[in-house]
Amino acid sequence: MSASITIREYHPESGALISNISTLKFGKVASGTHSRVKVIDIAFADATSIGNLKLGIIANGNIVVNADPSAQYSDGSTSNGHFGIESSLQFDASKAASPLTRHFPGLNGTVTSTDNNNVSVEMRSSTVSYYIYLDIEVSSTSATTAGNGSYKIFFDYA
Repeated sequence: MSASITIREYHPESGALISNISTLKFGKVASGTHSRVKVIDIAFADATSIGNLKLGIIANGNIVVNADPSAQYSDGSTSNGHFGIESSLQFDASKAASPLTRHFPGLNGTVTSTDNNNVSVEMRSSTVSYYIYLDIEVSSTSATTAGNGSYKIFFDYA
């Protein structure tokens, strides 16, 4: 038997559950600006305990993930980049109110759980992740007119 996941999106100001999602849509983002922060969590079923939860970017939609990562934190995130990621035990509207300050260090080119560009996310219960905040910054020099990217979720379960 394998664990199943449900990704739930929350309203960035109120924290109210919007819906379960299968696709994360950032909408149109003008060059030189950040997308609105998306707030999600991950709920697991058919498992009693989840551990070692990590997110990685496996496709970047022609946006540089991070050209020169700096100030890496214990969760693997960095203080600079174009794909923001933060997390918190309690919903925090202030995180969603402005562009994120932590980012993915780079593209997970190996598409593995051990890739150094993954970011760890804690669990608020044995089967529900912390709230996860995501945003994207499109460079002012970006020639991208449209693109699709992909995040991958890695985890251990019992």
